[in-house]
Amino acid sequence: MEKMLRDKLVIALFILPALLLFVVFIPVPLISSLGLSFFKWNLLSPARFTGLNNFIRIITIDPVFIQSVGNTFQYLGFSILMQIPLAYFLAILLTRRDPGEKIFRNFIFMPVTFSGTAVALMFYFVYHRDTGLINNIIRFFSNTDFSFGWLSENNTAMLAVCIAVAWQFVGYHMVIYITGITGISEDIIDAAKIDGASSLQVAWHVITPLMKPVLNVSLVLITTSSLKAFDAIYVMTQGGPMHATEVMASHMYNRAFINLDYGYACAIGLMLFVLCILSTILWSKIFSTKDDTGSVS
Repeated sequence: MEKMLRDKLVIALFILPALLLFVVFIPVPLISSLGLSFFKWNLLSPARFTGLNNFIRIITIDPVFIQSVGNTFQYLGFSILMQIPLAYFLAILLTRRDPGEKIFRNFIFMPVTFSGTAVALMFYFVYHRDTGLINNIIRFFSNTDFSFGWLSENNTAMLAVCIAVAWQFVGYHMVIYITGITGISEDIIDAAKIDGASSLQVAWHVITPLMKPVLNVSLVLITTSSLKAFDAIYVMTQGGPMHATEVMASHMYNRAFINLDYGYACAIGLMLFVLCILSTILWSKIFSTKDDTGSVS
């Protein structure tokens, strides 16, 4: 058996199915989208080569795209502010070896296992103007006929969507941070405590600097998932009201499947792909900067 597993041909045969699936679902669609972004195609008539016309249209005559870019970065900002601080706080709180820690970890992580569409649908009803949980609670305590459309108002729609997404994924990043914290040597933490450092000082001055690589991974995951966010937006608001929650992915979907402008949608998708790559490089550069002593961290 060991001799067989050392055979390169056998290894290649085991890898081949996964490699074929990867090629079919990742590079091939990506290359096809790149090619189609230079064509005008509505799926019903032959594709017509238009060069850079789709990209010029995106930048010059599509105000919804410009708005969707701003909304996408707003979604990203809310996601970072809501998920990282809370997940990091919970991770530190749940690595103190207190009784019942595992129960709380599992409880907080549980929403990650739910379908994103199901979570979005649940929060859609939580925010509902007439029957929503939030409005009913406010009615109960204020003894008034309070009615507010959390998902139908420009000022609250994006924030409401981001709260729902944060509720689902805080536990995911909490587990990432817990893994990083438990990987830190106990000797370092004990030495800081012996020197008189409080729990807060240990968390900020000892644990946090050592968590930079883990924070980098977490930020990259949040950034890429936020830039290509779609399911929560589509289920809860469909990009409304008045494109207030229209993000790049939902705009791409509408151009492709509502307007049947597949070449234009592929151009948007290509720009979204480039944005994800650039953001990943940016976070890597930020977290690879030199520390105060001049050494590379």
